[in-house]
Amino acid sequence: MHIVIVGAGRTGYHVIKSAVKDNHDVFVIEKDTRLAESTALEFDCVVINADAKLIESLKEAKIEKADAIVVTTHDDAANSLIILLSKQLGVKRLVSTVNNEDYLPVFEQLGIDTVESPYRLNGRYLYRAIQGPNVREFLDLGHGFEVLEMVVQQHSMVANKLIKEINKAKKLPPETRIILIKRNNQIIIPDGESRVFVQDIVVVLSKKNKIAEVNSVFQ
Repeated sequence: MHIVIVGAGRTGYHVIKSAVKDNHDVFVIEKDTRLAESTALEFDCVVINADAKLIESLKEAKIEKADAIVVTTHDDAANSLIILLSKQLGVKRLVSTVNNEDYLPVFEQLGIDTVESPYRLNGRYLYRAIQGPNVREFLDLGHGFEVLEMVVQQHSMVANKLIKEINKAKKLPPETRIILIKRNNQIIIPDGESRVFVQDIVVVLSKKNKIAEVNSVFQ
């Protein structure tokens, strides 16, 4: 994919890192000269030291060929303008952060595919942390459900058990399912005969109000 990333600050840095790691064709637009130079030195991508609010800067990043743009600056007015310009230039996948949550509905009305407040995201992760240290990652699916990555601890209720044994003993709360197991860089789609080992990363589908119970099973 050809991806244009605007902003190489704290949020943009992690987007750049992930996109480059996945071998995408990455163009970064960063107005701050020092930050642009450090990004160019660290990552194998094209870094343009310019203002992304200017059409010339977007065109220098070959915006007309872009599959997606991710805008991560701290200026919501700038973010909205860059998104609108990119939309007019034909970019199909539009992603932006919003620093002031009051503006979230406004950004959604612009037709942005994904819009999120990094502060709200960080808050969610911190909240998950107090519910249990075993929760590595999570994805909010809406409608009261989340997908969680849980680490299996040595003396947990599911350690070294078959999936069918876990289900039969009703170790997990109702409407909770183990949908994936990650082990030694391998992905396992489990069935009843699959066994859960210590230090496996288990992907679980669960209701939000059952997260604490799920964590206790894996702890």
